[in-house]
Amino acid sequence: MAAEKLLPEPILHKYLDIGDRAIAHLTLPSGERILLSIGPSGFGLYRLHLRGLFPGRCLFGQLTDAMTRMARVLARSAADLPALPTATQKYRDESAALPEQRPLSLFTRLALTALDAEDLARRYERVRNTAG
Repeated sequence: MAAEKLLPEPILHKYLDIGDRAIAHLTLPSGERILLSIGPSGFGLYRLHLRGLFPGRCLFGQLTDAMTRMARVLARSAADLPALPTATQKYRDESAALPEQRPLSLFTRLALTALDAEDLARRYERVRNTAG
C-alpha cells in the first residue's frame, strides 16, 4: 500500500470580529497565507505575501447583500464544517450573535476545508451561486 502524503493542518493566526468589521488570517495546507476581510462594503479573500505581512490581489469579493446571502447558505450546512479553532496570535470576538453563525466564522470554517487559495475561491464561488 502506498504511503499517503499527509497535508499539514491549516493554521488560524488571527481572528478579529469587531462589530461590522472582521478579519481572519490563515495559513492553508498548501502553505499559502490568506486574509478574509469583512467591512461595511462586503467580503474579500486576499492572498498574503512575505509571511503574511502584505496583502496581494483580491481572489474573491462580494458586496454586503451577496455576503449576507452566502452566510445564510453556509449556516444551513454549518454542522458539516470544522469547528473554529482558537487563533495562535490574536483572537477577539465581540459579536452579539452566536459566534458560529457570524459570517466571518462561517467563511473561516469553510476556509479550513480548502487545500489552497484557488480552491477556496472556487468554494466561495459555489456558495455564492447556491440559492439562498
